[in-house]
Amino acid sequence: MLNLRIFEYTFIEHDQTIAYSLSVPFASSIVFGSCMKKQDAPGTTFTKHMNIAKGLMSEDNYLLSEILFSEYISEQLKNIHNKLHFLIELIENKDSKGLHNFLDEIRGNIE
Repeated sequence: MLNLRIFEYTFIEHDQTIAYSLSVPFASSIVFGSCMKKQDAPGTTFTKHMNIAKGLMSEDNYLLSEILFSEYISEQLKNIHNKLHFLIELIENKDSKGLHNFLDEIRGNIE
């Protein structure tokens, strides 16, 4: 059994779906990689993220540019920026209740 999933999209829907499905992981990996310094870190989570970032950065610059220059990517990146800003505020304010609510929201998003 091949377990194929087939989707039917218009060209615009395809571009929007690709922007959504690639912008979040690409941005996460790009930011992760851009903050790295030459230092070993313990733990499997770090290693897994490092391997993902290395995989992304092994791609051709022109391919990455084409994806990142999609007209729908900036909206996704602004959403990431806003969520990161919100997380920073929660941490700086040591807002435990707000952070717990945010973490529960995230869990709901990935169920």
